[in-house]
Amino acid sequence: MPVLLLSHCSSPHYPRESNVYAPAPSTSARVEDRSVAKSRPGLGTQLGGELPDSSRAAAFYRQSSGGPDAVGMFHYNDDEGARLMAGLQGHPVRRSGAFDLVPGKLRVSVTDGYWRSSKTLDHYEAGQGFFVMGSPGRSYALKLENRTNRRMEVVISVDGLDLLDGKPASVKKPGYIIPAKSSVIVQGMRVGGKLFSLEFGAVSQARAATAFGQKGARNVGVVGMACYEEDEAARRRVQVEEIYVREGARAFGS
Repeated sequence: MPVLLLSHCSSPHYPRESNVYAPAPSTSARVEDRSVAKSRPGLGTQLGGELPDSSRAAAFYRQSSGGPDAVGMFHYNDDEGARLMAGLQGHPVRRSGAFDLVPGKLRVSVTDGYWRSSKTLDHYEAGQGFFVMGSPGRSYALKLENRTNRRMEVVISVDGLDLLDGKPASVKKPGYIIPAKSSVIVQGMRVGGKLFSLEFGAVSQARAATAFGQKGARNVGVVGMACYEEDEAARRRVQVEEIYVREGARAFGS
């Protein structure tokens, strides 16, 4: 399995976003938020145990200067909830295996656990939507397949939270780099510099609800992916500049 590469958005055309978060609600507001979330049926995503992290930072040169080249999303819930959601879109068809979240570019599957041998969860297809079926208390991971001939950067959100920092998601944040014609497994969410597994659980226990109250809980049940193609010319230009720097290196003296 290729090592996950964390982009630090080296594109000169796409500045990093400076996010500002609202102050935490008062204690009474948090109690009210949790009581509302507790009454909601279905699944959210909570954090499980800490996982070893073998990923590393790498440069990626975004081709687009105005936003992602493509954006896709899908929903998840328990079996009944996923079926009902799919039914609202038309005639749901239950399927197994991966699905084309961004046709021709990104194929996705949700696995029961974070190992390469883990079983792929079933999903419903209806209209243009996908609705994955999870089970309470079970961990899961996201398998992403880059179907193009170029490297791709994918910014991932779960329940409206970015997987690289556990904070409110934005398409402008860094993402995961997937080599051409390859796949990677994204095992969890990073919070405070540590990687934690993703687990299906009650809405009231979801990371979005416990960390961001009712405002965060509104986004449970959805996974989003923003895809960026690479500016190959910019990448080669930097490589050439590095070659010239290395040619001028001295073995002795300064």
